Amino acid sequence: MEKLGIIAGAGELPILVARAAVAHDRKPVIIQITKSDAQRFAGITDELHTYGVGQIQKISQTLLDSNVKEAVIIGKVERNILLRPFQIDATTIRILVQNRRKKPSAIVDAALTYLESAGLTILTQDRYLHHLLPQPGVLTTRQPTASQWADVELGIRTARQIANMDIGQTVVVKNHIVLALEAIEGTDITILRGGGLGKKGVVVAKASAEDHDFRVDVPTVGMQTLKVLHQVKASVLAVEARRTFMMGVDAFIKEADRCKIAIVAIE
Repeated sequence: MEKLGIIAGAGELPILVARAAVAHDRKPVIIQITKSDAQRFAGITDELHTYGVGQIQKISQTLLDSNVKEAVIIGKVERNILLRPFQIDATTIRILVQNRRKKPSAIVDAALTYLESAGLTILTQDRYLHHLLPQPGVLTTRQPTASQWADVELGIRTARQIANMDIGQTVVVKNHIVLALEAIEGTDITILRGGGLGKKGVVVAKASAEDHDFRVDVPTVGMQTLKVLHQVKASVLAVEARRTFMMGVDAFIKEADRCKIAIVAIE
């Protein structure tokens, strides 16, 4: 059976990829790089290894020794890991030194280049998860108002701009005023901050860079996102169609309608 390497961060996405691999007659070889529960892969594969996110040489060698030719890097890894000590090997040190004055995406690009030069093909994260990508349109029964559509347009445009600058992906808008931009703190805190400023009726937009590398990240929304949106009494969540993972889409849309939050996917 052909194998598929999965370099797994936190969350549900690595599990979904592992199950999809099995459904496509591929045996998952899991490299876990966060402190997630290893038991989440129980019954899916017996090839599971745990390394630090900075042990790139060990990760690549383990996959190659297991006869893996293709791999997926998927799951949540906090960007602020670069701000605190973590276990690294000589290869990672070399990558960090060579890119010490560059933005985080350049460090990620260098790591991908190393993995591919070692003989691994890194697949895009959506290779086995196309069903999580929404098609364009309003996905909920609730429709945005005319003024909210204007905020959606501003929010998506601004989100793409900050994503192009490698800052973040999420923007909170109300009455055509940008209330909050995501940086290293993440989506949830950005929504809480913007919602606290704008109060009821804010519009939240999430988008990726024009040259976004879908091998290492696909913007993702799910029930946790919806919980925070409901907490701040947001009116609309706008994401990019075919470029965003929407977890548990049917339940997600049903809950959004219950919370009276419009969900739109923008082309």
